[in-house]
Amino acid sequence: MISQGPAAARRSSVPRMPGDRVSESGDVTTRLVAALRLRRPKVQWTIASALIVFMLVCVAATITRASVWPLLPLGSFVLAAVAAWRARVASDDRHVVGWTSAAAGGIAFGFWLLGMINRLW
Repeated sequence: MISQGPAAARRSSVPRMPGDRVSESGDVTTRLVAALRLRRPKVQWTIASALIVFMLVCVAATITRASVWPLLPLGSFVLAAVAAWRARVASDDRHVVGWTSAAAGGIAFGFWLLGMINRLW
């Protein structure tokens, strides 16, 4: 049997009070990854395909508007693609949730930029 040291013994001997909170962040991220099926290759492939389509829309908008302003969200979509790739190769569920959240934020920011460009120019 492997000894976990005196710190583990102190933690286990401390009685729990009714108002004490237990940190279950690992359990929450595992449930979130399982519910959203973030470990599935089809989900990762769909995210990558959608990002490619968004980038092509930026290029098409540049051609049709004869302006370089629609290329502005391209950087956000590229960063979202990098985050999606990092989520695909992440080693644990906590990193998968973090990188997928970063990808979602990049996509949302790119759409916001597209809307602002459409409104202002």
